[in-house]
Amino acid sequence: MSISCVKRCTICPVSVEGAAGYMRHMRQVHGTDRLFGTNCPLCDSNFIFTNFKSFMNHFRNHDLHLSSEETPPLSLLLNCNDFTSNNYDEIEYEQHEQQEQGITLWQHENHDSLDGIKKFYLKMLLKIREGHVLPGSVMKTMALSITCLLQFFSYHLLSKLHMNIDNPISFNFNNDVEKTLFEISRNEDSFISCCQIYFKFVKPKEIRLPTGNKAYYIPLRDLLMNLFEKKDFYDSVKQEKEIISQFHEQDIIYHYRNAEIGRQHRILNRKKNCVLLQLYSDDLGVVNPLMGKNAIHKLTTFYISIDDLPACHSSSLSTVYLLLLYYRKDFDDENNRRILFAPLSQDLKSLENDGLILPGDKTPTYFTISTMCADNLATHELGGFTRTFTTGCCCRYCFTHHKDMKRIYQESQTLIRTTESYDIQIRHVEKVPSDKSMYGINEASTLSFISSFHPITSLPPDLMHDVLEGVMPKLTSCLLHSMMSSRLCTSSKICQMINKFTYGNNDKRNRPLALKEKDISEKIIR
Repeated sequence: MSISCVKRCTICPVSVEGAAGYMRHMRQVHGTDRLFGTNCPLCDSNFIFTNFKSFMNHFRNHDLHLSSEETPPLSLLLNCNDFTSNNYDEIEYEQHEQQEQGITLWQHENHDSLDGIKKFYLKMLLKIREGHVLPGSVMKTMALSITCLLQFFSYHLLSKLHMNIDNPISFNFNNDVEKTLFEISRNEDSFISCCQIYFKFVKPKEIRLPTGNKAYYIPLRDLLMNLFEKKDFYDSVKQEKEIISQFHEQDIIYHYRNAEIGRQHRILNRKKNCVLLQLYSDDLGVVNPLMGKNAIHKLTTFYISIDDLPACHSSSLSTVYLLLLYYRKDFDDENNRRILFAPLSQDLKSLENDGLILPGDKTPTYFTISTMCADNLATHELGGFTRTFTTGCCCRYCFTHHKDMKRIYQESQTLIRTTESYDIQIRHVEKVPSDKSMYGINEASTLSFISSFHPITSLPPDLMHDVLEGVMPKLTSCLLHSMMSSRLCTSSKICQMINKFTYGNNDKRNRPLALKEKDISEKIIR
């Protein structure tokens, strides 16, 4: 096998660029694997290496052997009858010069360029800043410490090799590394520009509001192009869409596309080659403890994910991408809302009408929104429904009055909201604002600029709050109380079994509070 034919890691499904990229990936990702095991991609042997060092030595030997074989001898390249002796000498000299300049791959690994150092340093800073919330001002300190460490290392290495410590090559190299690291860490703009070069970082756009506050929007088109440039990512979306199509017009709802609402989706019916996007919104509170006023600043975030990803990928937080960030208080003003969502509106209209020509395609792929996920309060706010859940028609799915909610449990006992009834009612509310409480609708939806969005069909239930934190605790408390009252088990035994339950590694941090006997008797589950 050619050394340039190594395109994928033999342990994980990650694409690599040749033998050099393969060795770099193995060292950085799998070098510390406790259960290391792989075969060599350069030979036909099925032997599995379980030791990382022995595998790397074996791979380098094959690498050197193949690289020498791939350089054809001069006698095969030249015909002596076609060239004069001068031509022959010139070509021989050029080939010798190329052989000297073209170092073998394993030597190139040991003499990596400054670009490799830049990329590794940037990745390290990103991991530390994101994983450990490192302030940007610490980057200069880190750059100074790393350059000093490299300088001590080079001095120690030269002394061990019995070479002059004041070697100009070592001195120049240390200076180059120091300049490189400090250039990256000079300021935030320099750091971001380097991230744009090496990691295709999409810089957020600043949105200035009339109030003087700022909001930030990540351009959706650029974000999607970066994602779909990864062939593995695009292939997984294509495969998932093929699986989804197998359940078309069947009784199994495998995906949103198979449901009745999905089959009636405007863009999906018009565009065949279409990818679904899912929006998600939530509020978060941040505080600046270094300032004099330690007030909590409430921010609203919008995220986006690819709805056509396989479940193994869509369940990971790494496939949820930040889209929009603004102060919560700025949302209350109608003019601010229009300014905040203007860039998103423009991008979505372009994606639905014009699409994107993705790598390897000749025809455009269109993108549209399937659903908008949020908690109940945010959903009612974005949908234009009433934000009070203790009076009037406070449900966004039916017209059940708040007073009747505890006795109506079936759809046949109430009126269900439809897209047609909503459209009629919103027009009436705009003409007669005093009738808002009659329909439980305050205003038109903020997201009405999305052609595929409708408040009745695009706002799914909040399962976490409605079921996991709403119905399930009440149901569990009634179940435990019934077990105790029917004398199937004593309350002390129930508490003992639940409190001593052994949780797995993923559930340890979510261990519930210790259950008490009075909690069972009073039907209280915290």
